[in-house]
Amino acid sequence: MGNIDFSGTQLVERQKVNRKLLLINVFFIIIIILLANIFLNLPKVYAMQSGSSQIVIEAESGRVLSSYNKDLRLEMASTTKIATAIVAIENSSVDEVVEITDEMTDIEGSSIYLRVGEKWTLRDLLYGLMLQSGNDAATAIAIACGGSVEGFVSKMNAFAEKLGLKNTHFDNPHGLHSDDHYTSAHDLATITAYALRNPLFAKIVSCKSYLVKSEDYPDGRYIYNKNKLLSSFEGANGVKTGYTTDSGRCFVGAAERNGMQLVSVVINCPDMWERTKALLSDAFSRYDYVMIGDSSKDLDAFMLGDEKVSLRLESDIYYPFKDGESEDFRYIFRPLKSYPSTLGEGDQVGTLDVYDDNRLIFSRKVITINEIKHKGALLSLMNLIGDWHIDWADGEIEQIFGVVRSGFSSRCG
Repeated sequence: MGNIDFSGTQLVERQKVNRKLLLINVFFIIIIILLANIFLNLPKVYAMQSGSSQIVIEAESGRVLSSYNKDLRLEMASTTKIATAIVAIENSSVDEVVEITDEMTDIEGSSIYLRVGEKWTLRDLLYGLMLQSGNDAATAIAIACGGSVEGFVSKMNAFAEKLGLKNTHFDNPHGLHSDDHYTSAHDLATITAYALRNPLFAKIVSCKSYLVKSEDYPDGRYIYNKNKLLSSFEGANGVKTGYTTDSGRCFVGAAERNGMQLVSVVINCPDMWERTKALLSDAFSRYDYVMIGDSSKDLDAFMLGDEKVSLRLESDIYYPFKDGESEDFRYIFRPLKSYPSTLGEGDQVGTLDVYDDNRLIFSRKVITINEIKHKGALLSLMNLIGDWHIDWADGEIEQIFGVVRSGFSSRCG
């Protein structure tokens, strides 16, 4: 018998195998490309280092909701300008016109490119300071509001002392490197929470762009905000970026949801945008804003003779709580030093200070909701004492409100 040649059949089989291997390889290559694309587009979240810090606080009470190295002294770069802005607003007229001089121009770092001889209102300079982070704007503001950079820096440090900050010292108004210029995440959050109570400051830092119109810019000049959080996070309303090679990336963020205003700070944080969003999202998900002082309810109501006296808070008080959490508050009623012969409806009779341990977290005016003519009632206001009353339902806080006990023998309700 002759030899049978199988080479043709073997070739066909090898080609089938090769095609299968090729398809398998193509499939795995596609999978690898897809996975790589997914992972490359995921935000990088770096571990916080020993030379970094972060914090989230609720702005009104100052309660710390999360933190890392919150009291560590670090350089803060251009987030310094939060203090610069609020000190300028509180110490000067924002309608003041500032003529730009040599010493206000050509400052190192970020700039709004002021030119000698231009005239800017302080208001416009503040927008240039907070939106475009102009170091020249910071210098112009300092000289205009403090007489000199050194004079203004003294005001900044007096401001820090007024807020009781222990880990903050300013050496300039812009945040460029100095060994004697530092803050902590907690102090910076405290400064920001204070500043956000000022309507003009809050308006400036929530603004995505601003149009300067003046004799020097008759057609207008736009200033754009560097804060990406304003366009990428629900409820974002501030505040300020910062960077130097010494400080690393810094960012103070702010957002408000359902009435709860949060402030976040990250210092020396490479992924400052992603981390800020994560910190704020976590705080909003874990905490509810609960009313602990209801201005629609009487703090106290009593009778003196035939005269009724009803006292209420001037405005509601809210506090952030986690599920199932409660706080033991202490409060002190501080009466006015003296009273007129008659108090009318809505007049202040004193102040209610609310403490968490020994930390003052709220101070609210107490008003009368009816006219008080009885001198005995006015004198008796000096003796009000009290505590917090908490109502619970199914293991959760239902309502928290203040109840004042005055010790009067004849009471209402």
